[in-house]
Amino acid sequence: MHPLGRRRILTAAATMVLAATGTVAVTTAAEAATVQAGTPYVLVNRNSGKALDVYNLATTDGAAINQYTRNDGAWQQWKFLDA
Repeated sequence: MHPLGRRRILTAAATMVLAATGTVAVTTAAEAATVQAGTPYVLVNRNSGKALDVYNLATTDGAAINQYTRNDGAWQQWKFLDA
């Protein structure tokens, strides 16, 4: 076998092994977080790093919600309530 052909086969095999082990390492089970009812939380988007925010500090029903730089203000505090 030509050395270049052998190198391609070994490279392809190594790539498949790395891909398979990387997939196994990444697919671990997620654990649910424990949430305390009535405790204030700041909800942060994992991708943008921004927090859920009440637009323009509104206090009226139907106020707009957006993402904004986290500042831990009262307009970024959210509570989970028992249903």
